[in-house]
Amino acid sequence: MTFYPLEKLHQLHDGYCRSFRAGGKALLLVQVEGKTHLLENRCPHMDAPLDRATFQANALRCPAHGIEFDLDTGSAMGSLAGCIGNLQRFSIAYEGNTLGVML
Repeated sequence: MTFYPLEKLHQLHDGYCRSFRAGGKALLLVQVEGKTHLLENRCPHMDAPLDRATFQANALRCPAHGIEFDLDTGSAMGSLAGCIGNLQRFSIAYEGNTLGVML
């Protein structure tokens, strides 16, 4: 596995949302309510990119069709729960003052 650096820790803040490419994967790094999440930048419904998603509490809303996903579990919420696959989540790795991912 290789460490791919994504962002310096001092750059993170609530509302942070930025897309990256690492190890051939499209990733989305977000911070909401003090929690940092690393997701695949792709909605499991129709592969729409999520870098223009909106966030409320602990939920991400896909900009294409408005489907909401729980950021902690990646599960779809509401009436579509169980009908749509989960957002793919990645574990965050740290190297010094840099946040990244091991792929």
